[in-house]
Amino acid sequence: MGETDPTKNSVEKPVDAEGGVCIEDFRGDSATDNIARQAVIKDIVDTEQKEEPTNWKGFLKKGWSGNGGSLSDAWLTSACAQIGQVMLALPHAISLMGLRAACVIIPCYTLFSMWTMHLLTTLFVEYKARKVKEGKWVAGRAVQYYDVAGYLVGRPAGAFTLFITVVSLVSTSIAQIIATSTGFYYIVTGVNKLYWALVWGGILTFLFSLIPSFRHFRIFNIIGLVGTAYTAVFIIASAAKTGLQGKAFYLGPKSLQNYFLGTNIAQNAWGGHTMSFEVIDAMYKPSRYDSIYPLSYIFTYVVTVPHSILTQLAWPLGNAKQGNVFGVVPNNAARDVSIILMVIHECIAYAIYITPVFFMWEKLIGTHYKPNWIRLPSRLPVAFVVWLIALLFPFYDTINAIMGAFGNGFTAFVFPAAYHMWVYRTPEARAACLKPPPRWIGGWTGAFVLNALIASYFLIFGVGFGIWAALANLISNVHQYSVFAKCYQCADIVRTNQLNG
Repeated sequence: MGETDPTKNSVEKPVDAEGGVCIEDFRGDSATDNIARQAVIKDIVDTEQKEEPTNWKGFLKKGWSGNGGSLSDAWLTSACAQIGQVMLALPHAISLMGLRAACVIIPCYTLFSMWTMHLLTTLFVEYKARKVKEGKWVAGRAVQYYDVAGYLVGRPAGAFTLFITVVSLVSTSIAQIIATSTGFYYIVTGVNKLYWALVWGGILTFLFSLIPSFRHFRIFNIIGLVGTAYTAVFIIASAAKTGLQGKAFYLGPKSLQNYFLGTNIAQNAWGGHTMSFEVIDAMYKPSRYDSIYPLSYIFTYVVTVPHSILTQLAWPLGNAKQGNVFGVVPNNAARDVSIILMVIHECIAYAIYITPVFFMWEKLIGTHYKPNWIRLPSRLPVAFVVWLIALLFPFYDTINAIMGAFGNGFTAFVFPAAYHMWVYRTPEARAACLKPPPRWIGGWTGAFVLNALIASYFLIFGVGFGIWAALANLISNVHQYSVFAKCYQCADIVRTNQLNG
């Protein structure tokens, strides 16, 4: 990317004492101000536009696996990342927290998630604009969550964000290995799940560690979304054929711990923000990510919410016991096809979530700017550690709950709201903001009130109570099954296969 003139179509923007960029022409929300902001964004932030396909035909002509940074690619990656193994765990989450509570929590979490993604996009635009202005923007260097937090908020915030981000991404990657091994055990029960975890962990480690960046995910994302669509249709059809039990709607959580375990998984489902900066940075027009992200939720809702609700209504007793929806649906050839397609999707999700961790590792050991034949193999130690942890704690539902509480509670909700309030705490910084809050939210006052509510709620209930419930469940599983469990919940799976066959 060639360096552009940051002062084109705008006035000089000195940095004030608080670190905010003072754009003197921006005095309000007038049409002139908004035009000036868009001009600055175009010249400074959205600089790689020559390869942007203008429509889906152009998108396909670019090649299935081309250097994808288009809006369509961003939609594909976001939709694929939002679903993953959570599609299989969400029905059980609804059982844990109760369907009535889920009908309130899921829409609310979705709206909060869309808002906080807007905040993250705003922070990225601010970050890049300042870097370009200072002559410190480095083309080709992957921008990550902790980079933005450390630069805009301060080094302590960057260090804490790095820690939480690593925990969240590693947990999600672990969940993919566990999900693939569980899926194949449903098909072939002759060998234990530890064996399948060894097999699929090896495949993921040695194959998907070699994908350079998010601009090389197009074909994988398309395959993954086809698999989730098929699985949703299969489960909905199976539930309709089985018949729905109206009384299941009124079943509530059995305990406070169960309730928060369920909300943790819901946070995980609607809080895939941990790798968002890598996706935003890979785009030709990063400032528009917050406009494409909500569209990914249309697909996400269609393939996750209806089948999860119908699973609870059709098989309430089985859904309460099984952390994976494949333990509830009929055992037939259509289910096996669905499992295979979801395993493919989980492999793609593994690559999506482990890639940011690879970037961090490359920067740490100095291989981030090396040729791919040096850079890509240097990732393997990280992949080996993730593989080992998946073998150590093969507790599928528990891992989902932990990453929902500890990881996504912070990265998807607390951090975006808190960091946005900090960065724009001064009048000068708010006047200089290139993406000010929309009027329908109440401008800056409405944004700050909403941000404070989101940060407080998720810090207390999402992170606090969520971590308590998840860790209590993890300790219980370790006591019952021990570490390196050969076949976690295998007896239930075999019994379910026989009953549903």
